[in-house]
Amino acid sequence: MPRTKLTGFSRLLIFLIIFVPIAYVGASYFNGEDPIENIKGYLGMEETASPAPVDNYQPTQDNSGNKPATFENVQDLRSEIVRLKRDLAISQEQLARCKTEGVE
Repeated sequence: MPRTKLTGFSRLLIFLIIFVPIAYVGASYFNGEDPIENIKGYLGMEETASPAPVDNYQPTQDNSGNKPATFENVQDLRSEIVRLKRDLAISQEQLARCKTEGVE
């Protein structure tokens, strides 16, 4: 019976078929992730939808609704813009002071 030999390329393919999944699982566990859930997510087999991105911005007033653009709403938005610009200027000044404190 003739005996077939594996070529270098076929050895590489067999090695990669075995090694790549093991390396992926190890790296996922090292990063604190669940590799099975990641694979299910890639293949679209996940049962629960992934959580929506968290939006940390919370305006002081809810001006994003379907309210008509009344004079009071516009004035509130303008006063909020002025306040935010003032806070930004103060923060920039503090940052500039921090940068120049160590330089003498």
